[in-house]
Amino acid sequence: MLHVESFWYRPDESKSDTRTEIGESLLVWIHSEKEDEENRTGVLRKMVKNIRWLAKKIESNVVILHSFAHLDDSKAEPEFADSVIEETADRLRTRGFEVYIVPFGQFNEFNMHVKGPSLAKVFKKI
Repeated sequence: MLHVESFWYRPDESKSDTRTEIGESLLVWIHSEKEDEENRTGVLRKMVKNIRWLAKKIESNVVILHSFAHLDDSKAEPEFADSVIEETADRLRTRGFEVYIVPFGQFNEFNMHVKGPSLAKVFKKI
């Protein structure tokens, strides 16, 4: 999870300059492992808890969820990974968060400015 001052993305295949720009927020890189499929409820509960904890610490109610399937050799099925991201977004939205989801399953060009304090870069394994 990264506390960013700014973040933008656009589909890599896009020939236009259209991009989604988001200001200060919590950028969450999500990697779903194969074993997560057996503990969906626990994974969701802990992920939402960790995101809410850090968002409170950095005083942000804006969250960006970004799939990142390159962190480990163990990968969950794409359908599972995508559904976990969608459900995480739904749970956060019901708690008052503004949530963005970087499009799943495609390559995106992106740019981010990560803040400097220690809590600007937090890793949590669920």
